[in-house]
Amino acid sequence: MLAPEQFLKKAAELGRIPHALLFYGQDSGEKMSAALEFVKLVNGPDALNGVRPDLVVIEPQEDKEIKIAQIRELHNKLSLKSYSAPFKAAIINQAHYLNQEAQSAFLKLLEEPRGRTIFILITEYPEMLLPTILSRVERLRFCSPAGQALSKEGAEKISKIIKSDLGKLFQYAKELADDPQNLKKTLESWLSYFREALLSDPSQSKIIKILKTIQETHYLISTTNVNPRLALEILMLEF
Repeated sequence: MLAPEQFLKKAAELGRIPHALLFYGQDSGEKMSAALEFVKLVNGPDALNGVRPDLVVIEPQEDKEIKIAQIRELHNKLSLKSYSAPFKAAIINQAHYLNQEAQSAFLKLLEEPRGRTIFILITEYPEMLLPTILSRVERLRFCSPAGQALSKEGAEKISKIIKSDLGKLFQYAKELADDPQNLKKTLESWLSYFREALLSDPSQSKIIKILKTIQETHYLISTTNVNPRLALEILMLEF
């Protein structure tokens, strides 16, 4: 399988430009750089110089949301003809912050594109997007050296853990809570495991719920004084 950068270069060379792309993985800087480089590949080396009338970048507002007003503004901009580039390009950074209204409005843009437009969504959490959005994008996974795909052995270990009875799960939660250095790495492994499961079948509502709970647990343990064992036990109840 081609690396994301190789795939994008080949697509540009062959003129097979995907209508919509999803860049996902933990390294947000790498994904944004790749998105901008792809815009240069399809629109020419001057595409990012000075004023960029044919490129729109949308990011979360101060309240950590991408709102429907931003998508409506994007719709208006895309309704105009390209200024000079072959394609209009829209990059949505941290796309998991699209609220439900914004996601629904963006879905309509995907379903009824205007002219020659490329959409690039960038996210660490693709599972937070609507399954109908995921089904309409070409997905490219970006892996940092510390975030390579979960090994077969690691996946089998997680599979065994989540099939345990509640008593064993709570004991495992206690062991994790007592080992804070290993806790973050374990939660990231679980995210990788369940993301792969979801991306193979985006309609699995239970997995979506588990992923959101893992993310919330990771956030609470990393940024608050929450009791790690209690947070992990709440997570175990989802398995």
